[in-house]
Amino acid sequence: MKKELFAAALLLLILGFSLLNTGVIGGLCDHITGLVERSAGAAEAGDWEESQALLEEAMALWKERERYTGIVLRHTDIETLTDDFYELTEHIYTRDGPAAAAASALVREHLASIKRMEGLNLSSIF
Repeated sequence: MKKELFAAALLLLILGFSLLNTGVIGGLCDHITGLVERSAGAAEAGDWEESQALLEEAMALWKERERYTGIVLRHTDIETLTDDFYELTEHIYTRDGPAAAAASALVREHLASIKRMEGLNLSSIF
């Protein structure tokens, strides 16, 4: 009987950590996406300094969470998103509006993809 209780408690603990991870990754992706969207809006309005500041804040937040994301996300996703961030940064700093808009859309789509993959849905359970 003790073994069954231990197994049930362990399963509940794993479920709890899975739900926590879903919330943490979802919140991180939402926050960074919001910053990238605001950066793109500022670039579109011609406020390149504000765009740079918002993008730097988004990148700092992404790098700040590197230890956690390095454990729970696939490394290819981390590397690809980081590369996308650097490409977007290049276009913002060179004030290339059309390329910055395209790179911003790519970063936002990659963040949405990570959130979708880490989210809880029926296909991830069964």
